[in-house]
Amino acid sequence: MTTRSFVRLSGSLFVSLLAAAAAGCNGSQPTVTPSGGGGDIGPGPISPLCGPSANTGAGGFVGGGGVMPTPAGVSFSPFPPQFGTTVNAPVAPPAISGGTLKILADGQTAVAADPDRDRVYVVDLSTRTVRATVELNAGDEPGRVVADKRNIAHVALRHGGALVSIDTATGAVVQRRAVCAAPRGVAYDAGSDLVHVACADGQLVSLPAAGGAAVRTVTLPHDLRDVVVDGSRLRVSRFLSAQLLTVEADGSVSDTAVLPGFRATAARGGQLYTAGVAWRTMEMPDGSGVMMLHQRGVTDEVQPVVGGYGGPDTCSGIVHPAVTMVSPDGKTHSGPAMAGMVLAVDMAISPDAKRIAFVSAGNSTNTFQGDPSATPVLTRVFVSDTQSTTDETVGCMPDGKHAPCNGGIVSTSPAVPFDETGSTGTGGTAPSTTRPPPDGSTGTAGATGGGMAGSFGTTPTCGVPDPQVPQVVGQPIAIAFDGAGSIVVQSREPAMLAFPTGSPVMLSTVSRADTGHLIFHSNAGGGLACASCHAEGNDDGRVWNFTCQGARRTQSLHAAPLAGTAPYHWDGEETDMTKLMADVFVGRMSGPGLLTTQIDALRGWIDAQPRVPQAAPADTAAVERGRALFNDPRAAGCATCHTGTSFTNNASVDVGTGRAFQVPSLVGIGSRGPFMHDGCATTLGDRFDPACGGASHGNTANLTTGQIADLIAYMQSI
Repeated sequence: MTTRSFVRLSGSLFVSLLAAAAAGCNGSQPTVTPSGGGGDIGPGPISPLCGPSANTGAGGFVGGGGVMPTPAGVSFSPFPPQFGTTVNAPVAPPAISGGTLKILADGQTAVAADPDRDRVYVVDLSTRTVRATVELNAGDEPGRVVADKRNIAHVALRHGGALVSIDTATGAVVQRRAVCAAPRGVAYDAGSDLVHVACADGQLVSLPAAGGAAVRTVTLPHDLRDVVVDGSRLRVSRFLSAQLLTVEADGSVSDTAVLPGFRATAARGGQLYTAGVAWRTMEMPDGSGVMMLHQRGVTDEVQPVVGGYGGPDTCSGIVHPAVTMVSPDGKTHSGPAMAGMVLAVDMAISPDAKRIAFVSAGNSTNTFQGDPSATPVLTRVFVSDTQSTTDETVGCMPDGKHAPCNGGIVSTSPAVPFDETGSTGTGGTAPSTTRPPPDGSTGTAGATGGGMAGSFGTTPTCGVPDPQVPQVVGQPIAIAFDGAGSIVVQSREPAMLAFPTGSPVMLSTVSRADTGHLIFHSNAGGGLACASCHAEGNDDGRVWNFTCQGARRTQSLHAAPLAGTAPYHWDGEETDMTKLMADVFVGRMSGPGLLTTQIDALRGWIDAQPRVPQAAPADTAAVERGRALFNDPRAAGCATCHTGTSFTNNASVDVGTGRAFQVPSLVGIGSRGPFMHDGCATTLGDRFDPACGGASHGNTANLTTGQIADLIAYMQSI
């Protein structure tokens, strides 16, 4: 079987691989050895999939005959990413956050925020010309955009701590108002003429659209993302947890919607996925609910070995995007795995609420068989109908309607069966059956992906361009429908707006190309990017369950710089950046081998990313008391290990958790829950529970409740 013809590891094979691996562990660290007749799926015994030599760094993927290595520097994906000549931008561009495009009520005026160049563009879609370019302060990082009834655009400045208001007729800045440390989501309520801003630190700030100071500030849980007006209520999403808060008119939280779990036999043999990383939340135009574009991640065991994070089968990645609708009554309706779309960072809903479109920022560098001159073949723009994207009876079906077709592959084999799935509550798996699509169709069925048309029946065909989808979209970061229901896509590099027909509108000729940024956000080859787990250059707040290692919380990249803080990972097994990239990017993520200059560019870009701005502490006296406790070796003594500007000595220490782990940096720790290597502490207060740590973890056993509160206040300020 050739790599190209390999389409799917069956659910039963995947389960048998997991079972064999589990049987081989028994608390030990066995070695993976490719079986003699292995191939991709060949004869011979299945080797245990954990151990010190499992991560060969040479690529390869798991098959029935063990692990098949591939030549060094070669991805086993038929669509490896292409990074070109190494480029280091003078100022590192920010991590992709998505959702920076707004089309006004007239359907012909677009406002595009450009976080890479600290600009906002006003574009006339009827003439396809840039009406105005608004220059902002360096490092402002404009993000979400909303427009009021006066056609004033209000833009959240993610690192500028402000809301800037722009007259879309003239391009003039009407006002700039400080709002909070880190504005994220923004919404406009025409009834009250208020602009609501959701902030990363948990503040929900309401300001008069016409100008003036805030009229209300509500304190909610931290890590807020988007805010949506729902009658007299507001719906506010949280980024990493993908929760949806319902905030009543009096500021109280009446409901917290937790999205359901997901299982499907086609997705890693029926392993359980849970929701997280809510990239975009928006209201349905017909008032039928709120739609959330989010990721799902595996909670069951993950093999930290070659091909362990994903592979040619798009349904077997440990992370995939999905859409969940939350009805006005709070009920959730979660759709299938939209496998194949890496970093689906934005969506748009058509004015009639019937179509929904997505952009995949991670698929923009993948070309067929590594030909750098080839057009990218993986779906970057995917369009479906709203019913399909929230269809709870479909598991993972890359058919061009429920999920993008496997990029560039033209299939003449029988259709892959649909999966029945119990994607409600905590998940559940019903038997997989072969049946017609949910809409009863037997032939070509509607919506398609950008360049990847989809069809149903026994001979699904992919690779047919969709005339409704822009084909030249660069690295897409945002999408919208115009007044006529046509799709508009915003690209960050090059900076442009793309359309289904005609030439794109170039927004800027200033390049913000950066190899580190490109590698970090690219589909490595196995269906995920670095940013899939390190969202917005930081982390996903998730605890992974690694076979033979146990629970491991994703580490933050906004804390200590990578340069000079090796070894990496909680267990310290990654001795340097070169080994880490070989083991993880090449091995586990199925990526191509990287040049030294590319690895250096990636490390430099990560280390240049700014931390999320923090609000000033409310009780400075408590912070100072906590600082004294932290640094006093006779008191808490935390600074013994958490020392220096990075608050870590880079050592591996046993703090009563059963073995030695790397001392993590405490920079930004206040917003990084859950805590500890296994996530045992949901809050910083939980960290002082004897069940989460031990007497060796600082001199904290005899601290009073007040002293612990002071210590927490100080840590939250770091």
